[in-house]
Amino acid sequence: MENRLEILRIKIDKLVYEKQPGKIRFYVEHLYSVARYCSLLALKRNLSQEIAMTSGMLHDIANVNGGLPKAVDNHELKGAEQAEVLLRTINLYNDEEIKIITTAISRHGDKQEIHEPYDELLKDADVLSHCFYNPDFPVSEWEIERYKNLLDELGCNHVK
Repeated sequence: MENRLEILRIKIDKLVYEKQPGKIRFYVEHLYSVARYCSLLALKRNLSQEIAMTSGMLHDIANVNGGLPKAVDNHELKGAEQAEVLLRTINLYNDEEIKIITTAISRHGDKQEIHEPYDELLKDADVLSHCFYNPDFPVSEWEIERYKNLLDELGCNHVK
């Protein structure tokens, strides 16, 4: 069986190098840190690590294709569409998996609402990536509650 995550990494790396040569470190660090946090949370929450990591690696694909973070209006919806095209192109994911992944991507910016388990996992992994990027940076106001809940879930003290 082919390793879908490695095949996807090759595609994402190529996309980042072609579309964002000046922002390689930023995109590689963020996409893959979100994917790793997705994997950790999936393990803790009894969800598929592979599906979770796939959503993490692809969650900001619209920004990779279009510029800096938050530069693309509706990057979540556009990203879900672009992720679906990519996943169908590599032809290694079934329709149900693609729906789970693209739904999570389409909802990952809506940190105030509660959605399906993979949606929440991706939102949480995105928050962890932002908050652990540099401990000297303050936690964004719109992420504080989710961040504190995650620290509780992971059995950590509130440090920020």
